[in-house]
Amino acid sequence: MNIIYIYITYSIDFKQAFDSVNRSRMLNDLMLLGIPKKLPQLVVVTMAGSRANVIVDNQYTPTFPITNGVRQDDALSSLLFELVLEAITRKLNITGHIGTKSTQIFVYADDVAILSRNKNALKDALGNIESEARERGLLINENKPKYMEVTRTVANGNHLQCGKYEFEHVKELSYLGTQLNQTPPIVKYKQELSAETDVTIHVEH
Repeated sequence: MNIIYIYITYSIDFKQAFDSVNRSRMLNDLMLLGIPKKLPQLVVVTMAGSRANVIVDNQYTPTFPITNGVRQDDALSSLLFELVLEAITRKLNITGHIGTKSTQIFVYADDVAILSRNKNALKDALGNIESEARERGLLINENKPKYMEVTRTVANGNHLQCGKYEFEHVKELSYLGTQLNQTPPIVKYKQELSAETDVTIHVEH
């Protein structure tokens, strides 16, 4: 059995994501995803004429128009944002899985995780995501990106530079409630099986 050693970038998220997404591009993405034209038009109606003001020194500022982002505390907002991320990942042509290609991308809420067989593929994927996200008004949060190498032995890697982003090298991370580390499952299984065999031999003696 061949073991695929991969690099995982984790916690690529976007700065003020829900407030920054470009509305015009979002509506275009909805139609490109095959959503009936009437529904994006209804979304436009709910956002039309959005205005706000803020309190400065206990005084309200004059109202100003809101032209970007999805509505706050709106049940539809999370779904709209996830559809924007869906449009980005489809544009990157991520069909298939890491067993048959060099890169696979996972998206949950406003977090993106990239699995890659090598660092160059990882950098290319990040560059493509950044480009597509920027077109939609989204900027990657530079303070959070991390990466982990899944290898036969524990790797003490250095930080990974991808353009202007520096990824912190970690030996384990938690993703969607699951703790991951650098040891591939098949290697971990062999190690546990070997330990059990050693215990059995010792007891028989």
